[in-house]
Amino acid sequence: MNIFKPITAAILCIVLFSLLTQGCNKDENTEEPGNDMALVGRWKITEVSWKNHEETGTYSEHQLDSIGLVWTFNIKDDGTAEQTTNISGPLVTFQGTWDTSANQLTLNLTGPGGEDGKMIYEYAIHGNILKLDWSLPAGTKYHAEFTRQEPLL
Repeated sequence: MNIFKPITAAILCIVLFSLLTQGCNKDENTEEPGNDMALVGRWKITEVSWKNHEETGTYSEHQLDSIGLVWTFNIKDDGTAEQTTNISGPLVTFQGTWDTSANQLTLNLTGPGGEDGKMIYEYAIHGNILKLDWSLPAGTKYHAEFTRQEPLL
């Protein structure tokens, strides 16, 4: 009956190994994580770059200021957001909501004429810098950096 000792030892090892690798679920929070509150504040564009199969380019803060480009976000702690820009023409402010999931920022915005738009960005925050990345269906990839503005609203 010496065969039972190795089998018992193997079963004991398997049970201990499975207990060690599974961990305890008592402290895990199963709720959906909330919005990333580090995004709350006013942000102003300070750099934008793009890349596609034909060209690449970058505009610094000085270049953006010299061409008069405006692009700001006011992200509020109540889940609402404002985007002000003159990228497509005259200065326009869009109102809406924001949401985050993992490293994605989703803005659901409505323009002054009632037009709805949804933008999804990959984002990261490093100190007072917000980095956004997105792509267009045609293949152009964009990267923009925004600096937190004071006072926070």
